[in-house]
Amino acid sequence: MARQSVATQPITRAGTAPTAASPNADGDIVDTGGTVFLLVSNTGAAPATVTVKTQATYDGLAVSDLTVALPAGATKAIGPLSSATFGFGPSDANAKRAFVDYTGTPADIKRSVLSF
Repeated sequence: MARQSVATQPITRAGTAPTAASPNADGDIVDTGGTVFLLVSNTGAAPATVTVKTQATYDGLAVSDLTVALPAGATKAIGPLSSATFGFGPSDANAKRAFVDYTGTPADIKRSVLSF
């Protein structure tokens, strides 16, 4: 399976009821930007981890991936997902998008990509 492309859902003044779904085992590809974030829930009994892969370097050194622990039963908002840190460059087919990986049981994880 390939990574899933997840649509970004805008938050509106009228209110947004986010649609959440489980990732597949290969992870997601999501939009980036200063107003974009992940809303992730772990509905299972075991802990999980969300990793947003970085594409950035600083002074020739790779910037570490963003890794967030997601305890059993927890929901976390993760972001903003800066294009400069997480997004692929303009010449890449995935320009301004990021890879997100998950550990744990995919069926127990529900995620949405939201933006202001």
